[in-house]
Amino acid sequence: MPLILLTRWFFLAQVRYDENLPSFLKILGDLVEKEQEFVLAVVVSVKGSATAKVGAKGVILPDGRVLGWLGGWCSENAITLAALEVLKTGSPKLLKLVMAGEELKRIDENVIEVGTPCGGEVLLYMEPVYPRPQIIIVGHNEVSKALARLGKFMGYKVTVVDRAADVREYPEADKVLTSIKELDNARIDRHTYAVIATMGRTEVDVEAIDYLARKSPARIYLVASVNRAQEVFRRLARKGHKISDLKAKVEAPAGIHIGAITPEELALSLVAGIVAHRRGGKGRFMVEVKGSPYDKLEQLVAKGE
Repeated sequence: MPLILLTRWFFLAQVRYDENLPSFLKILGDLVEKEQEFVLAVVVSVKGSATAKVGAKGVILPDGRVLGWLGGWCSENAITLAALEVLKTGSPKLLKLVMAGEELKRIDENVIEVGTPCGGEVLLYMEPVYPRPQIIIVGHNEVSKALARLGKFMGYKVTVVDRAADVREYPEADKVLTSIKELDNARIDRHTYAVIATMGRTEVDVEAIDYLARKSPARIYLVASVNRAQEVFRRLARKGHKISDLKAKVEAPAGIHIGAITPEELALSLVAGIVAHRRGGKGRFMVEVKGSPYDKLEQLVAKGE
């Protein structure tokens, strides 16, 4: 094709750019900035009759609201159902919507019959988006400083709370607060891990756990011996906390047993416990979990294999 004709074709070709994309990207940016969790859904394939088109995008919020366009009300109930499951499990998925049947019906884990007579099929890619996990550190000492450094290195948002804490001593922290009450407007959710590391200030431990246990963090870790932890829990029980609730929310002594001695090793033990909780790990040696390459090795070598 001559260059002049190719140029004319280029400028006269139909533009299929989605004019709503900038506003949709702004929605995503606002949600990320507000540290909200959501599911991003994109239509990747359409067969037959369906209102959604390839490239259609939407956001599903934890309350079930859908922002963007994914085909309208006829498919939104099915999309919301699947999105809330994705948000819970944390695993992306491909979801097929079959526009058939008389009511919403799950065919299998990744296929839902929507309950409309359109006759088409829509394939969506769904991915959960979470705010950056955060560690709230209560205490001011060498362990809390090491924990702030390691937490930042691991990609966590770090907040330090202590009346004696100085922002200059915690350059890695996103926030340094002097009172637990300053967390009133902070995000404390299932992506939040609180570490109470006052190293002996029992009254501060009690105040911090009393406050945080009434919120909804993923886990609270108390750095204390068994005896001192019992004293903290006794005082909390006198404040109205049930022992069963404390057991479900607060871990003490905190951390994974690695024989830690130094502040940095103690911080490593604490972060290892947090990672294990987030990822479903058991805190055991890998050789115990995966097995040893030496098992049956002598037999294989003896056989010449």
